[in-house]
Amino acid sequence: MIRVRGWGADMARYTAEELIEAIEELTAPRLARYVKLRMVVPVMSDAGESYREIDRARVQLLCNLTEDYGLDGDALSLMMNTLDEVHGLRGELRALMSALAEETDDTRQRVTLRIRQIRRPT
Repeated sequence: MIRVRGWGADMARYTAEELIEAIEELTAPRLARYVKLRMVVPVMSDAGESYREIDRARVQLLCNLTEDYGLDGDALSLMMNTLDEVHGLRGELRALMSALAEETDDTRQRVTLRIRQIRRPT
């Protein structure tokens, strides 16, 4: 495992071989397929390809979905795209909530009321 300095903390990086060794269900052909389908994208550097901790978690999820639920190909791509969208939307919602928390009580109440009106049209 390679340690890389970043954002004030060490970040783990794994070679393909280390990733395959760490994830029981992962094989070299399976990892190559995930990379080819761009379900996981290795980081490129002078040392070659490496995978971040988030990639390791993503590959583990991909393997679990394949092994436990029989998802593959298009179904697996659809599931991962949906999860990526949900993750992105959660980030947007968190940012919106943080921005709203900085507003005055009056503004928060007006926005809350407007959201309720939009969600339950009369």
